[in-house]
Amino acid sequence: MRPTLVLLLLGLVAPLRAAAGEEAAPAPLIADALYRGDVVALREQLAAIARTSSIDAAATAFASAMESLPRNREFRVRFDAARAGRPQVPAAGAGYLFVFVPGWLYRANPDSGADLARPRAVLGALGLATHFAAIDENGTVEANGAALAAALTQLAGDGRRLVLVSTSKGGPETHLALDQLGRSDRAGHVAAWVNIGGLLNGTARADYWMEWPQRWLAAVGFAFLGRGIEAIPSMTMAPRRARFAELRVPPGVLVVNYIGAPMTADIRPDVRADFEVIAPHGPNDGLTLLADAIVPDGITLVEPGLDHYFAAPDLDRRIAALAAALLDELAARAGR
Repeated sequence: MRPTLVLLLLGLVAPLRAAAGEEAAPAPLIADALYRGDVVALREQLAAIARTSSIDAAATAFASAMESLPRNREFRVRFDAARAGRPQVPAAGAGYLFVFVPGWLYRANPDSGADLARPRAVLGALGLATHFAAIDENGTVEANGAALAAALTQLAGDGRRLVLVSTSKGGPETHLALDQLGRSDRAGHVAAWVNIGGLLNGTARADYWMEWPQRWLAAVGFAFLGRGIEAIPSMTMAPRRARFAELRVPPGVLVVNYIGAPMTADIRPDVRADFEVIAPHGPNDGLTLLADAIVPDGITLVEPGLDHYFAAPDLDRRIAALAAALLDELAARAGR
């Protein structure tokens, strides 16, 4: 799942292991921000810890705070149990259609994992129904969000409830689509959203490439490939943060954030340049800040030592366990 040359050009496309000597207990202000669902406060507190202590201390505080929430601990129990054994898909799984929303340049750079081919194959092998949302691989977040909302509306006639699975840039696009569906009362057929490393509040890497002379280099490089760079500014932090504050996930839609939270020593060489560009803003997964990758009111599953690209040797088992835990959670909520 390594980024290919174009991704390297643009750099866009569980308990956590505590660093030796780092404080693992969540800071009270971080726990309070999570309780209130305040992403801005969470981002600021993590950045403050990174400045006064270290980026690893901030990542550890984030992971510890996430693990302190009962809903996250309960989901981890489900996930760990499924991962330890043979994941069992309940019969109720036949009532769901898993809709995969890919990341940026998923056709041009499938090696990045943006096409979600591996999760689609794993879920298919488990007997779960899947559907691929073939959005514009180089479209803006806003354009793809609107297109996805229209596609999800059409899928209402399928008869099965939808589980949306998005990755990276597909995250804010899915968030926009859900907000549109909710505001027009068209989200009743959506059961859940699995947000995998979503760039929900943008990425400092996009901001970097919109500065001079990087913007010129990106324009020339993409023009050589017959592409424009309109998608990049739509991933910058200012517009994404402004929109994130306005968006709402419709009531009744279960959100599961699945995020890597690496220590500095865990960062792989092909991700380090991106990690270091973002590091002045706080702890990150190699492409986006940890605080910026979650819907705070949802369930959050933090993966130890993994970065944005989830290059784990047992990734297939983790994918299957995540699907099984999600279906168990949906069944448990339906029985309440």
